[in-house]
Amino acid sequence: MVVTGFGANLPAVRAGGWHALPAYGAVGTVTPVLNRAYALPIWTGRAATITAVAAEVTLLGIGNLRAGIYHDAESKPGALITDYGIIATGLAGVKTWTVSTSIRPILYWLVIAQQGLITVGLRSRATGDPIVSETTATLNVNGSSYYSDSIGGALPSTFPAIAGTAQAPSLLVQLT
Repeated sequence: MVVTGFGANLPAVRAGGWHALPAYGAVGTVTPVLNRAYALPIWTGRAATITAVAAEVTLLGIGNLRAGIYHDAESKPGALITDYGIIATGLAGVKTWTVSTSIRPILYWLVIAQQGLITVGLRSRATGDPIVSETTATLNVNGSSYYSDSIGGALPSTFPAIAGTAQAPSLLVQLT
């Protein structure tokens, strides 16, 4: 079953399927900044349950990936819903968090941060579109996420002040 959502950033949602964030853009890699939390918008356009979140390690490194989800607060990440915890980055390949988060057809923010000793390479998608909406008429080239620095442990209960925009590691979400 394919369900499209009016205004959603996922063009179609298939129950049980994996969906990329961002949903478009040339595939590449990015080296995330250590302890920087990247927040990618997710808006399914319908009620759904996130059953898994994944990222792909392309360059080996010693450390962890941390993921979580935040409520929206005026088109920016707000209050933490769930910290999904950490996964080791030691081997290349897809790293998956098994989760269960019910979401409504509103904007949320999936967050990923690389933590540990040595940075790693992660799969990414370059996009020239604005994250949600911009205050000026400029293209936000390779600005697929908002970010905040100094996230060395558990995700904070409220997303810290936005430090800027950057090309983020891509996340995959499994929805039902």
